[in-house]
Amino acid sequence: MGRLAQTVSEVLVATPLKYSAVTRAYTFTDGISIRELSPILWDVSIAKTFISIHERDELARTRYWLCASREVDRSYVRADDDLFDKAMYAMSALQIICPSGSKNIFLEFARTDKGYDNVRSWCPKELCGTLIGRITSLEDRRLEQDFEAVYSLVKRAFTEKIVRLQNPILFLEHGMQVGHIYLGALMFVMALDMLMMAGEKAAFVERVGGFVGPHSFVFPPDSLMNRQPAVKVQDVLADLYEFRSIVAHGQEIPKIPYRQKYNLIDDNGGQINLDDYYYAELMLESGLFLLTGVLRRISVDGLLDQMREEAKWRSNLRLYEHRWKNCAFAATQHRGKPHRPNRVPMPEEGENQQ
Repeated sequence: MGRLAQTVSEVLVATPLKYSAVTRAYTFTDGISIRELSPILWDVSIAKTFISIHERDELARTRYWLCASREVDRSYVRADDDLFDKAMYAMSALQIICPSGSKNIFLEFARTDKGYDNVRSWCPKELCGTLIGRITSLEDRRLEQDFEAVYSLVKRAFTEKIVRLQNPILFLEHGMQVGHIYLGALMFVMALDMLMMAGEKAAFVERVGGFVGPHSFVFPPDSLMNRQPAVKVQDVLADLYEFRSIVAHGQEIPKIPYRQKYNLIDDNGGQINLDDYYYAELMLESGLFLLTGVLRRISVDGLLDQMREEAKWRSNLRLYEHRWKNCAFAATQHRGKPHRPNRVPMPEEGENQQ
């Protein structure tokens, strides 16, 4: 019997998760799940025609897959493209919850009595992780509690064509794909700028800061040793927007502060980064986690309907500005020299200050 004549019980589009991403299976609504797929018929897989043996072996070792599925009871018929769309919405939701990166390869499987037969594929560019993303677990970021709300936000943004949300989600994806510190940071800040309808530095600082909270931590505690990075929102917003402007206008990146070494310190004074780490990397990670944090809160707090109506959203934005201004420390922070904790002094900096 030919592979396309076999009776199948399920058609699904699946993308592999990193080994440490989750510790168990999950079932969500809309046919979305995280589960094991076994056995996969790799010897007859479509994917083997365009991936290396090493890549195939790596996929074969994957324990959990993010899946969008539909049960069927017939000979194989190619999945509708909406399963690929749903799988992509689900992957975007995972990155909003915890931006840890992904191989970002989407494989269509038909489940037969012999196993999972890979019959089609789509391979966008890999989503690159960051230091904080790599040491933070999805399950420690309320995956089970928040996934449905975040997935619904992403799906509605694209199916209802809500441009104010579509573009920031796309910038999140492209910023993680570009694999470049400066360009990634630029895309994340541009996405935040769109969400906050800012257009200039003061409005950006006040609206993002007022929405998130100026004294809030930028990053979550890591999942390895439960260390809380000490960086707060008020520490980075002004520099972040300034960095975006420098990159966007094609200017040379200043050595001070962006090309200086920087130690990422936890709230007990311990150093988190083991390798050299630079202030520009802090800008990249801060932009990424602020963007995903804002998108997550819009979804969990049910702000989508307000956001899609410009008048209502502008009213909210004015409230966020007032929240920032009502914090005396934060109100002066973006007008003077920003606080840049834990920079590692360079000899050139001392010479320039003489």
